[in-house]
Amino acid sequence: MNAAQLADALKNAHVEHARLRLQEKRYWQQQLDDGVKALGKTPVGALVDPDALAKVVDDWLASVNTAQGLRPVIIAVSEAILEQAGDDPATVGELLNEAHFEAILEQALRLKTLREKAIHACLNHPLVSDMVSEMLYTGIKNFLLEENVLAKLPGVSSMMKLGRKSVGKAMGGLEDSIRDYLRHNTRATLKTGEQWLNRQLTDQHIAELARDGYRRLAPLKPADVIKTAPKGLAGDVATHACVIADEAARLDYSRRLVAAGIQAAVQSLLEKDLPALLKAMGTTPKKRSQALAPALATGAAVLDQQGVLSPWIEQALGDFYDSDACKDVLEKALS
Repeated sequence: MNAAQLADALKNAHVEHARLRLQEKRYWQQQLDDGVKALGKTPVGALVDPDALAKVVDDWLASVNTAQGLRPVIIAVSEAILEQAGDDPATVGELLNEAHFEAILEQALRLKTLREKAIHACLNHPLVSDMVSEMLYTGIKNFLLEENVLAKLPGVSSMMKLGRKSVGKAMGGLEDSIRDYLRHNTRATLKTGEQWLNRQLTDQHIAELARDGYRRLAPLKPADVIKTAPKGLAGDVATHACVIADEAARLDYSRRLVAAGIQAAVQSLLEKDLPALLKAMGTTPKKRSQALAPALATGAAVLDQQGVLSPWIEQALGDFYDSDACKDVLEKALS
């Protein structure tokens, strides 16, 4: 057997050994534990070049089309989730318990400036002004047509004898003038209403309203609302969401935010080593051996069943066994 034949035999034996080992849970348990121990006290952030990582991510975001490429998968997942949620008996209170609701409420109450801007935007919208004007006009008209108490006023009883039809015609002739008057005064009234709302909507009142709303919603089931969704909604929403997500990711704005986030993440990880980080995350060696190791071994077994594990291993190892360096070592050993 010459050096080339021996190298080929060793490669085949190595590939077969790796194929079997990768499917053993014990192998992965050992690799995971040894990997964590090997890194020791080395800060996780020191293992990553933030600039290089940010560059890779930015290059990907610049031409990202991931969501649209995965659109069939995303649609299938969305439809499955919506179907499952529509049959699930969970209540709002189970999904968001009272303690978490209170924590969110506490933070929301800090947004006073945003709240005042929202009130201003709502009450100054032309649609709101027109709606209030129409409500006032309708109320005045109905009052004049239906409230018989007017007939008791001196001088009015004779007019009321004209009947509702005559009053309605009179109102119709004045309709434009009345509407214009109400619309003009409604805008001024809404400004006063804005000031009143800002005074009345104190943190205490908002908290009371929010808690009352939570108590009413807590026993309700999201499934009851989901069941009312039109057929195909999940797929339609997912389709549009894929386009929006990819286009949003390509924006310079998004890329700047991601870059800033990467820099901050790496900087914060400079103070944490991997064992400490895993411990803080609640991941113990026992949990890794019970969950992650079996999953990796099972994944390798699936790849082997599909006939792709051995070719992948051979591609990874073959370069060495085919190299001149390997053949030189074997030739010296055989001589």
